[in-house]
Amino acid sequence: MNKTVKYILAIFTATAIVAYLLMAFVFVDNKEQALVCKNINITINNSDKFSFVDADNIKSVLLNCGEKIINEHLDKINTHKIKQILSKNHAIKSINVFTTIDANLNVEIEQRHPVVRIQCENMRCYIDDTGYIFPFVSSKPDLHLPVVTGTIPAALQNGFAGYIPKNRKFLNLLYEFAVFLKKNEFWNCTIEQIHVTNSKVELVPLFAGHIVKLGRLDNFKPKLNKLQKFYKYAMPATGWEKYKSINIEYKHQIICKK
Repeated sequence: MNKTVKYILAIFTATAIVAYLLMAFVFVDNKEQALVCKNINITINNSDKFSFVDADNIKSVLLNCGEKIINEHLDKINTHKIKQILSKNHAIKSINVFTTIDANLNVEIEQRHPVVRIQCENMRCYIDDTGYIFPFVSSKPDLHLPVVTGTIPAALQNGFAGYIPKNRKFLNLLYEFAVFLKKNEFWNCTIEQIHVTNSKVELVPLFAGHIVKLGRLDNFKPKLNKLQKFYKYAMPATGWEKYKSINIEYKHQIICKK
């Protein structure tokens, strides 16, 4: 077979494939235009860990949002507007909305993943693993998160939703601290409460009868490393209930009080 024949066959094959794809696209597009939406399917990812968002509630919001969905032609459903409506729920991290040839509207939701719960006198919210703050929402089952109590310096207004502003130094440090605790297997299972007074922090361990005076959050890693060694080598000999407070605020020192 000479090169000319091969070239002609290649062009013919490519043309046939393009024509087929165009016909398939037109067929699917025409079929979608003819279909009307029968149902709304809601999928909520990571719902095994927490449930800020309820599928029945999301479906109810969509059915009462003013947008025609059920019995509407698929090609006329405004998926962008639906995403905007659902995005008002700040516990939702991402939303994917699409229609399918089986005449359904599908909504896939990923919930935010909090690393700490702030339950202070002047601020009540979650901070997620990206540094996004969103208002307090109950979750079932209850979340295993360290709880911040006391008073937050330069707190944001209750109801605030968004990333931590750069000028909120304490909140940014608190976020970094919470992420560190979450990623560290030992501290994630150890710290139950973070109490804040005048920008200084006290920690309440889950399994011990004492408080830990951490001081300011600056340079928290070497402080916690020092405390972990103390827990490993000293506490088994003295007993976990011997001290009422352990102060690790100062460099190269651990001050224990009975």
